[in-house]
Amino acid sequence: MNIRSIGTFIFCFFISVVCAQDKSPIKFGKISPEDFKQQAPSFDTSANAIIISDVGTSRILPNNSGGFGYEFQRQLRVKILNKNGLDAGDFNIPVYISRNSEMKEELRALKAFTYNLEGAKIVETKLDNSQVFTEKENRNYHMKKFALPALKEGSIFEISYTILSDFLFDFRPWQFQGDYPCLWSEYNVEIPEYYHYVTLTQGYLPFHINKSKETSRTFLIRPKTGLDANSRPFSIDGMVVMKTWVIKNVPSLKEEAFTTTINNHRSKIEFQLSAIVYPQSPIDYVMNSWPKVSEDMMKHENFGLQLSKFNGWLKDELENVIGKTTDPHEKTKKIFEYVRDNYTCVSRGSIYTSTTLKSIFKQKSGTATDLNLLLTAMLEQAGIETYPVLLSTRRHGFTNEIYPLMDRFNYVVTAALVGENDYLLDASIPELGFNMLDESCYNGHARVLTKDPPAIFLSSDSLLEKKVTMAFIIPENGQFNGYVKTQMGYYNSLRYRHAIKQSGEAGIIEKLKTSLGPDFIIKDARFDSLTQLEKPIALHYNISLKADDPEIIYLNPIIGDGYKENPFKSATRLYPVEMPYRIDETYLLNLEIPQGYVVDEIPKSAKVSLNDSDGYFEYLVSYDKTRIQLRCRLLLNKTTFVQEDYEILRNFYGFIVNKQAEQIVLKKTAKP
Repeated sequence: MNIRSIGTFIFCFFISVVCAQDKSPIKFGKISPEDFKQQAPSFDTSANAIIISDVGTSRILPNNSGGFGYEFQRQLRVKILNKNGLDAGDFNIPVYISRNSEMKEELRALKAFTYNLEGAKIVETKLDNSQVFTEKENRNYHMKKFALPALKEGSIFEISYTILSDFLFDFRPWQFQGDYPCLWSEYNVEIPEYYHYVTLTQGYLPFHINKSKETSRTFLIRPKTGLDANSRPFSIDGMVVMKTWVIKNVPSLKEEAFTTTINNHRSKIEFQLSAIVYPQSPIDYVMNSWPKVSEDMMKHENFGLQLSKFNGWLKDELENVIGKTTDPHEKTKKIFEYVRDNYTCVSRGSIYTSTTLKSIFKQKSGTATDLNLLLTAMLEQAGIETYPVLLSTRRHGFTNEIYPLMDRFNYVVTAALVGENDYLLDASIPELGFNMLDESCYNGHARVLTKDPPAIFLSSDSLLEKKVTMAFIIPENGQFNGYVKTQMGYYNSLRYRHAIKQSGEAGIIEKLKTSLGPDFIIKDARFDSLTQLEKPIALHYNISLKADDPEIIYLNPIIGDGYKENPFKSATRLYPVEMPYRIDETYLLNLEIPQGYVVDEIPKSAKVSLNDSDGYFEYLVSYDKTRIQLRCRLLLNKTTFVQEDYEILRNFYGFIVNKQAEQIVLKKTAKP
């Protein structure tokens, strides 16, 4: 072979390798014994199952109703690594049901096979049609449910199916990242020039392939049968945009501590139809602007129309609520407290009312939106300028500031404008104070539904949860007695108020005794400010600790507080840490040393910073012959830490846990 031949061979080999990297690593329906040797990948060694390949394709094509729909095809191959991965073979495929039109969505061509290696033979088991069940999920969806047959540890299974849909507004999204690692995740779309979509991507993984090209296409349109006897099929020409996205070696994503919702962080692609441009026709703008959304919402039968209807019947009721009060602030507060204290919230999660405001008023119960729109109507009737506010709670996911995507919102609160003050009110939580929102509402972008709806940003960084604990311990008759007071932060107080309402004050105090352990005796425990809902509560109790060994005393100076374990357990994290609020926690101890004892061992003072300005932890100890004093403080100046800072944050909390576990050792002095 000459030099030129060698160069040609190397070039051809290189091209073949590159091409191979641009295609799925497997061919569906072709299983060999070698495929069963697949183990957990190096980037996700704890995986219970592994997705070998997941390929989806969505094409917008003419349907049978004289217009366009889309065809979605999916092919999937999975290897079960152990029994904990058997859930990967359970499938729920949603099929959308329209109640207001003849448009439909259908699941077709479902095929599924399980392959098991028995000796040197591959045994194939096919999913039977009788094993596929249809269940009504809700008024909009039916769920096609099935489980792969003969599935066990070591099995490989494949499924393929097609969905035909008339709902171009809900063009099929694609999720690259899920509960199991995936070696190859690919999504292809083909969209004619007549349909303009906004493409929304999220996640932290880079695309291995992200390419686009255009090609011309002729579409045969079949008019709907029966509309016009003279209607015949006709064709139109147009350009088609063909896009492909691929992500390789996708690690699984599991929810960990301090996460809004894992769905905020999965690598995925979504599509929102923005405009339709048919030949020789005006542009049909599908996606609304925020002013148009606000206008439509305020005209909606199950939202704003409830406020604009004649609500004169509220006038007499308002007189009973506000009496002769004329001050706008006091009127606002009284109306808020009336709704909060006299109405029961039965459910959350919808931005539309479940019934009329008059029915809600009579029933004294409703959804969170019901109660807050009733509050809005009552404030308006009392002459207070007020508007509904749309937001998404932290568990529901982020909203989009630019595009008004209504399915991203799931909660409604009330904005009241009184003089120079703006109040945000939620009357659906009985323990919540005036002008306070639950921490779950602090999820970024929200919208006030005015004529020109402004965006507001409810940032978790705006919340500071401040807690101060003071412990005074003195020796008496061979034991330590003392007094502990904890002034809690607002949201910890909110949780305590809710728990006390559920279990009673005595039940919560019993849990406190259990948490401190058998060495401590708790007496005279009490809470104050429980009914003053705008204020944080304080917990007071007397405490006793008997020394088991009179010669040497071991005492952890962090009493009833502190971190017993690191909240960040995983060695790595693929998405940000999202705390609900900033933290400022201070613990103060004043401990008298018993007569006849000296300090034998005591923790050393320490102070560590977190990324210079993100926070710090200090543990400051001072002592003399009669007294030990400790000041321990944890301060976090922000709530969100990117994944690159995770190891630093984890080590920071690891240091706190270890430091707060250190003990004081007091030793009895020898008699002269």
